[in-house]
Amino acid sequence: MKYPFQPRSTSYIEQGQFWAVPIGINKFSAGVVLALRSSNGKTDSRAFLAGLLDWSGDALPTKEDLIACSVLHKGFAHIKTITETGGEILGKTDPSWGIPESVEYTDSILTWGYNSIVKKACKAFSSS
Repeated sequence: MKYPFQPRSTSYIEQGQFWAVPIGINKFSAGVVLALRSSNGKTDSRAFLAGLLDWSGDALPTKEDLIACSVLHKGFAHIKTITETGGEILGKTDPSWGIPESVEYTDSILTWGYNSIVKKACKAFSSS
């Protein structure tokens, strides 16, 4: 896989891939693909399980930055969550969150709007 790239569907995204989430001028957090979303055994082409990691910095996130990060928030998200916030997948970190590569849709996990991850990141890192 060549990074960075802008995903148009879930066909080329995989667990552990991450993108920058802007939280101010030259300040970023990181979103991550936690799992692909499936329903009745079929992978959704637009939605996936996204996570906000407990990292923020003054530069775009790197694989090394995210190695020991935990997930602050998770929710089902449309592929536009990536393209409308960070724009592109920057790389892939080794997933260590104990989530399978594909998860069935369930009402017990919230579905986020495109900009929800930015709002959650701004709230989480407003004093850092």
